[in-house]
Amino acid sequence: MDNITADQSIIISLDVDTFMFDKLQQIVEAGFSLVEINSVDPIFLKNAISTFPMLRIGASNIINTQQLESCNEAKVHFITSPGYLPSIVQTACIYTINYLPGIATLSEALQAHEQGCKQVRPFPANLQFCTLLNKYLPDLKLFPAEIEIDEVEHYLSLPSVSAVSILNPEIKQLQTLRSSVFA
Repeated sequence: MDNITADQSIIISLDVDTFMFDKLQQIVEAGFSLVEINSVDPIFLKNAISTFPMLRIGASNIINTQQLESCNEAKVHFITSPGYLPSIVQTACIYTINYLPGIATLSEALQAHEQGCKQVRPFPANLQFCTLLNKYLPDLKLFPAEIEIDEVEHYLSLPSVSAVSILNPEIKQLQTLRSSVFA
């Protein structure tokens, strides 16, 4: 994931709706390039990737290996899942796709770490849990999900947090984020 997030610490996470391509254009105009689309539809993802080649687009909510394979064929830049499944981790390793498994407990983080995951996605994220992970598993890169905009700086102050995701930000929120992150 480092090659994906190298220049940005914000992942814009979007639910699919009829305004998706307008939102993607707004994200480009706001200067962001890392987007997670809450879809596993390979045709939709291919269309988004070809329409917005300047974006690094990921697919989220992967819950089985077949969805992972379909998203890999769509050429997404990364995938995420709401939970941790060893079979998805193993398949992601086979395809060498950037993968962020969702974790909700320290035990899941330890299992992911033991299985070779270098990055995880605390979901649902809270600052206390991320602080705990930072303390006990400092080499594990964290990508907390669905962070409130006013909490971004708190999460990014933790050394192990590489990037945070913001769910469905409005255009004004994108502008606020841009001025605070790129300041």
